[in-house]
This record gives sequence, C-alpha cells and structure tokens, in this order.
Amino acid sequence: MALRTYKLTGFAVNALKAMLGVHLRVTGTEHLVEQPTLFVANHFTRIETFLIPYVIFRHAQRPVRCLGTHSVFKGIFGRYFRAIGGMSTRDPRRNRTIIRDLMTGRWDWVIYPEGGMIKNKKMLYRGRLQLDHPERHGPPHTGAAMLALKAAMCKHRYCEACHEDDLRRMEYYEEAYGLTDCDQICPREIVIVPVTLTFYPMRPSRNLINRLAGLLMRDLDPRLDEELQVEGSILLKGSQISIHFGEPIDVAKYLGKVTALARRVVGVFSEASRTDFFLRQQARRLTEECMRSIYGNIEVNFDHLLAFGLRAFGGERIAADDLHRALYLAAVELASDPSARLHPSVGNGIAALVTGQPYEPLASSLRLAGKEGILRCDNGYYLIDQEALSQDHEFHNIRLEKILQVIGNEVEPVRPAVEALKRHVNLSSAELRTKTSQALRDFQITRYEREYQAVYRPEVSKPREFGEPFFLEKADARAGVVLVHGYLSCPEQVRPLGTYLNSRGWCVYGVRLGGHGTAPKQLAEVQWTQWVQEVRHGCAILRQHCETIVVGGFSLGGTLALLVAAGRGAGIQGVFSINAPVKLRDPRAPLVGPIIGWNGAMRMLGLTDGYYRLLNDDTESPDLNYKTYDLASIRQLRLAVRASRKVLGEVTAPALVIQSTKDPLVGPDGASALMERLGGRDKVLVALPFDRHVIVRGEGSEKVFDAVGRFVKRIAGEA
Repeated sequence: MALRTYKLTGFAVNALKAMLGVHLRVTGTEHLVEQPTLFVANHFTRIETFLIPYVIFRHAQRPVRCLGTHSVFKGIFGRYFRAIGGMSTRDPRRNRTIIRDLMTGRWDWVIYPEGGMIKNKKMLYRGRLQLDHPERHGPPHTGAAMLALKAAMCKHRYCEACHEDDLRRMEYYEEAYGLTDCDQICPREIVIVPVTLTFYPMRPSRNLINRLAGLLMRDLDPRLDEELQVEGSILLKGSQISIHFGEPIDVAKYLGKVTALARRVVGVFSEASRTDFFLRQQARRLTEECMRSIYGNIEVNFDHLLAFGLRAFGGERIAADDLHRALYLAAVELASDPSARLHPSVGNGIAALVTGQPYEPLASSLRLAGKEGILRCDNGYYLIDQEALSQDHEFHNIRLEKILQVIGNEVEPVRPAVEALKRHVNLSSAELRTKTSQALRDFQITRYEREYQAVYRPEVSKPREFGEPFFLEKADARAGVVLVHGYLSCPEQVRPLGTYLNSRGWCVYGVRLGGHGTAPKQLAEVQWTQWVQEVRHGCAILRQHCETIVVGGFSLGGTLALLVAAGRGAGIQGVFSINAPVKLRDPRAPLVGPIIGWNGAMRMLGLTDGYYRLLNDDTESPDLNYKTYDLASIRQLRLAVRASRKVLGEVTAPALVIQSTKDPLVGPDGASALMERLGGRDKVLVALPFDRHVIVRGEGSEKVFDAVGRFVKRIAGEA
C-alpha cells in the first residue's frame, strides 16, 4: 500500500475543510486498540470509502485495507482505492486474505456489512434489524462477523496444532493462509470496532459537481446523478461529518461458545458440521451486536428530533410552541443520558426554542419540511401532512424526494431519542408547560451548584442560598416578574422585592447572572451575552406559568432587562430598571484594558506583587457582594451598557425608570438620558430621594417596591 496516498487524502480533506467549510469531528479514538481489528461501518455515501481509512490511519498511525463492491474499482477512484489497500468483493482471494491478515495482525480491515449504500437508512422493522435494499430485504449480512470468527478460530487451532506438533494440521493452515510458522500469529485477540458516520445537515440538491458531470458525460446515469447531488451537497455546503468509533467487541467471547457447544452436543452430525452450525448462530448474534452499536451511536442532531418528532406525534395539527417545548424537553432528556451522542445543534443553544429567540437549526429544518410538503405554519400552529411524511419512495430517489423521511429512519435505532420524543410530543399543553419550566429551572440550579462547589471555602464563601436562583410561584397568576440583581451581587439582593411582588399575587423568578454568587474569579469566564441569555431563560420560565411577563432589575440587572425587552424580545409586556447605568461613572473603568495588559506582563515575569487589583471594600452590601472586582468582567459590564444604549430605541414596551437622586455610582442625569432614548411612549420616570445606590434593600426600599408593584399591576390589567 502507498502511504503517500494517505497523505494525499489528508491534503484533500484539509483543503475541503478550509475552502468549503466541511467540518470533520472524530470521537471514540480511545477505542482504536492495539489489536487485530475488523472495522465495520455504516454506508450511506461513497465518501466513507476514502474517509474512514484516512481517519483510522491518522489517529491510529496504521494503514488499513478495505473491502468494497466491485463497481468502485473503475477509473481514477478504483486506482485510488487499490492504492490504500482496497480489495473487490469479487476477488477470489478475499476471504483467505482477510482471515490471514487478522490472524497475523499484519493489516486491519474495513468492511461495510450492509453490502451496499442504504440510501433510505431504514434499518428497523417492528423492532428488528432488517436491510431494505433492492438486492436484499431481510436480516443484515453476517459475512463480516463470520470472517472475524473464522480468523479467531483458525488462529486458535493453528496455534494449538503448533503446540501439539500436529504437522498435518499445521500444513493445512499454512497452505490455506500463506503462513510459515507460529511466530507469525499475533498473540493479541481479534476485535471488531463499529464505526458510525453521521452527516449534518443533509440537503441534497443540484450542485457544481453534478452539473460538471452532466457537461462532461452526455448521458449521465440517473443513479450517478443522484449520488453526485447527495455527496456534492455534503461537500460543497459545508456539512459536518461525525465519525465515531464504538467500543471494541471481543470476538473470542463468541468463539468460545461455538467450541463449547460443538463439543457438548452429540448427534449424528460430525463435530465439524456442528461447529459450522454454531458458528453461523454466533455470527448472527455478533452481527446483531455490531449493527446495534453502529446505529445506536448515530449522533443525534436537530433534524433527527424534528423528523422523528413529527412521526411520533402522528397527528395533523400541533401548536408551534408545544412542538418546540416537546423537542426541547427531548433534547434535555437526551443530554442527561450518557449513552446518547448529541450534535452541537442539540446543545445548550436549543433553549432558544422556548426563550423565543431565533434558532437556525429549527429554521433550517422547517424550510426542509416545507419544501417537501410535510409541514406548513398557520397562525401559531404547524399543519402536518402525515401521508407525505410516510409515503413510500423508490430506493434510489428517496434522498432527493424525501430526505426528512430518511433522517427519521436514521435516528429510529437510537432508543433513548425515540423514547424521549414519543413521550414528549404527545403530552398536553399544560404538561409541556410544567415540564419545560422545571427543566429550565433545573438547568440553572444545577449549573449554580456545580460552580458553587468548585470554589466553596467555608471561611469565605457566601451562604449557598444567597446565589441560588429563586422561583416564587403563585397559582393562577396573570402576570410574572423576572428580577435581575446587580453587578458583583447575587439573587438574594432582589429577593425582598420578589417576596413583596409575590405577596401581591404574581409569580416571580430571580435570575442568577453567570459568575455571581460564587467567587470573583468565575466572573473572568463569563461574557455579557451569557447574562442576557440567562435573563431570557427567566422570561421563558415564567412564560410557562403566566400570560403577561414583566422584566426588571437593579443596576446591571436593569441594563440587561432593557436589552432583553428591546424589540419586544422574549414576549415582554413591561420593563423596569432601578438605578441602571447609561454610562459608568467610575473614572477607572476606561483603564481596565491597560490594567489587564499590565497584569499579564507581570504574570509573564513572575512578579505577582506587581498585580493591580480593584477592591470593593466600600460596597453597601458586604454581606452579599464580592469584595474585589474581576477586571475582565468590568470590560463585559461596559460592553453590556454600551449594547443597551444602542437598542434603547427598540424598547417599545411600557417602561418604568427608577433613579436615586443622589446615587454615588450612577449619575441621576443618566435616567433622563435613558428616558429620552426609550422608543416607547408609555414610559415613567420615578426619582426617589436616596443618597445610596442599593435601594432595593434597607431603609426606604418599600417606596421602590410600591412603585414597581403599581407598575406591574397596571401592566397586568389589574388596576
């Protein structure tokens, strides 16, 4: 085999990644063990035939040979396939070569056990693995498993013959498999490693590659044209290719049962016949384990959730919000299942489904479903054509006509995903709201607990309950209020205001901003956009309980509330800010960048005594606030304030601005500037005679509570 062919493949893969945006992600490389290995992989495109050998070579540093259908050994691709050790399925030396290589450990092998491309990805029928191919409809081929078992058996018997000096048996194996002596046999056991490829997104269409083929070939074969549309789109549209190596399967555990049963069962047939019978039985069981591993390790992406979610629902009409909640809950459940593999499109960002934010994976899936006539939107509902979703299509055209059906078939063997989707898409709207609220709250609390425990020190840490997000529920409340604390503080800062509002009959959720309520050093890892998302999470939680949402906060919390309310974001009906900065008053704030640079230089020189730190010793709430500033977070604070100034004109919801007349940190004139920039007409400024910044706690705070209460009551229509 030409190793330079692998290097050329590497150059080609890197070029595709750089020029076309193709993203290759490889996981499970710890399963590339130093043992004779038969790799078995799923087969959906011809891309696998050159990509898998290259990836194995790159990560295991050993070349592999490949078994491929005779049709690929033509032209340039055929020469390439031979260069990397490919062998045709019609080669008469095929089986003996594979068995010899596995016995000696000279080469590993890659085999595609389906026997061809499974274009419809349909592998399950009534819970059983079945191939659905024009040339075969029935259980998967057992050829790969049989070769592995025979290699293990021949290896064992040849070594046994050598040990017993049985020349007749030794000659048989040496002649059959080109062996010279027992030292050639690899002492390590043979394993099978399942390999799973997943492509995302898959949007087959006419592209440059198939158009060029049409120009060069006068009568382009329809099947070739279809394949070029599928594979060309994967390469040219920047698809993400995931390759996962599953846990190695020890072939010896299956072989041991064959030998034991053949010797134990006595009958009219010879031991060789009994061995062959039990070998076939074990090959079927080994194939089942291999195929379950291959298809169970599909990387679940958002297309999978939507495609199978629609199938599991089975109805023709569902509220858009309810479908979004169901998909979100299924994703949350999968994220907690260690056996499920999730694509980034099903990561933390999926909360956008229930926070009201644009979510491109959803938009892309909906466009695909609409294009294929499966789904359309109508006044807050999705109308589903179940017949279009499930109708049969010709095997070689289904990827072009109904790729969403193919995607649904692909995820069907992933039991955790299937069960989660079936369970959630058929819940009532009330159940979905309750579970969504709980899932969002659990996510925030779990993250806080993890961060708090990471920095907990009994002598200096604040009480755990101070930093925990709080939810004050009120049955049948018409309105809910999201409260956001200030910079360097924690949810406990606004809890008294929350308790007051809850006593007036409203649900209240107290947000914890990332990096707060734990230790100052954790602020260094947070960006202001994360703070905004956490406020949106709070709004999404209350939206599951109330029709009317009001968001507000103190200081930085007020700034973030205005950011979220811009453009009526997150379905906000009212917004209020309390001593929110329009511009930071501290003259040291613009110096943060140079100070961070200075500290970096001191760190490089090992001069820790030269660090410059900003202290917060004069804080009005020493029991709640951090006593030191994190310099990087001050930069994030400035970015948040700057971003809010840019969108104030988009804040059209009714607004309440509360400002201390003698605030030592936020200039009172900033409130007037804020009022002028707000885009709505319904806006009120309440100036209160305080000479401190923190006015949501302590003496006189009831005036603030009363002003906010009257505002919320008016927004809720309860005046």
